[in-house]
Amino acid sequence: VIDRARNAGVDRMFVVGFDTPTIERAMELVEQYDFLYAIIGWHPVDAIDYTEEREQWIEKLAEHPKVIGIGEMGLDYHWDKSPKDVQKEVFRKQIALAKRVNLPIVIHNREATQDCVDILMEEHAEEVGGIMHS
Repeated sequence: VIDRARNAGVDRMFVVGFDTPTIERAMELVEQYDFLYAIIGWHPVDAIDYTEEREQWIEKLAEHPKVIGIGEMGLDYHWDKSPKDVQKEVFRKQIALAKRVNLPIVIHNREATQDCVDILMEEHAEEVGGIMHS
């Protein structure tokens, strides 16, 4: 996919890492390809697995010049792997992390729009900006 994109004239692509294996792979890829940039964070479905150590790791990786955003973060109420209260807490933590490293956020929202908007407003996410998909 990456080589086909380059051959087709694509000059920038973003790769999203949303858990440990995909973050590691995203960082490998941005080192291999000059036109790839990483967005790294923790997916809400896996919020139950988010730890302080993982947050520190993501924050350290965010210093890399080819990390351009924090995400995919947010809320996903469709699946029940991570309780809503845990998802909300991790969402808030990742917004705070994005503010510390001054990077925009990439938000995943599924069946949680009002809670998502409320948290974005309460945490003043406009300070870093970003994009949302649902």
